[in-house]
Amino acid sequence: MLKSEDNFLLSLGVFKVETYESNTRKKTLKAIKDAKEKRNVTVCDTFEDYLKAVSE
Repeated sequence: MLKSEDNFLLSLGVFKVETYESNTRKKTLKAIKDAKEKRNVTVCDTFEDYLKAVSE
């Protein structure tokens, strides 16, 4: 689509453009920090303990 067509359709209200801010990077860094500090994580001694933890 040409830029002028985009502007024309936007002016008619045919469609609108919504923007949002992604917090993915912020959430990832928080998860890494939590894991290092052993917050909000489950620590398992064996693989069987892990399987029990994830099945709950």
